Amino acid sequence: MKHFHEIEQKGLLWVNVTKQGEKELEELGDRFHFDKVDLNECLPPFQRPKMVKRAGYYFLVLHFPLFDRGSRRVRFTEIDIFLNPNFLVTVHDGQLPPMRQFFEECSARPEVRAQFFSGTMAQPLFELLSRLLDSVMPSLLHINEDINAVDQKLFTETSDRAMAGEILRLKTNIVTFRRTMQGHRSVLERLLMNGDKDLMLGSYQPNFNALREAETEIWHTLESQKESIYALHETNESVLSYRSNEVMKFFTIISVVTLPLTLMASLFAIHAPSTPFVENPSGFWIIFGIIFLIAIAMLAVFKKRKWM
Repeated sequence: MKHFHEIEQKGLLWVNVTKQGEKELEELGDRFHFDKVDLNECLPPFQRPKMVKRAGYYFLVLHFPLFDRGSRRVRFTEIDIFLNPNFLVTVHDGQLPPMRQFFEECSARPEVRAQFFSGTMAQPLFELLSRLLDSVMPSLLHINEDINAVDQKLFTETSDRAMAGEILRLKTNIVTFRRTMQGHRSVLERLLMNGDKDLMLGSYQPNFNALREAETEIWHTLESQKESIYALHETNESVLSYRSNEVMKFFTIISVVTLPLTLMASLFAIHAPSTPFVENPSGFWIIFGIIFLIAIAMLAVFKKRKWM
């Protein structure tokens, strides 16, 4: 399977590598003479988001979230970017549909190439990042729906273990999402600070502002979701504590009621000559009635004092 894909338009080149393998990275090194350190960082495991200025190019590492429908958990993937005024090299594992779709549009449609392959290669990079950030929103909306579902089920009769597991899954997804997105702003700001002249970033200020706004919207949504899920977690803990207290109160009442009744039954079971009602033919029912009345009286006292 071919993992190298290229588009060239008027001296501008986009090389899209869809496998983070040693063979592919070695070929990139031979062709573009990238720093060996940067090529090694394209290999798994994932590196932290960053932007480094090298002689002749800029190296960027960015993370993007992925939603696994099977496990219903959020994970992330890495995109490694080598940027120069005349070329853009993207290295990833091929799991991001917006990346594939934009590349195919540029490859198949001359009008799209004419639109984005002009000026410097920062323009297609900004369009690519914009599409990737837009693709993040459905996952955020899905998390919102899950939070609302938990909110609605919280006070209904449901499995405590299932509810706690669902809240833990949502907390984990939000934490993973935040870790994935938190490096974007600093990476782009450093690119703007260091690459303004040769990349002509001033010409793409509207694109850059749009990326800032998208990142801010995503981060504010994540902040809101974090607060919501932590509030639901605390509420669920309170509900669990209340239910546990109710169960303990029930068993305590049973213990308090049955203890004197057991003692009385034991006393009547001694069969001493002076034990009342033992010799009476209706003694069993008399003793049972006394024990029953004592139990009713104790329950009435508990009810009056609002202990139950």
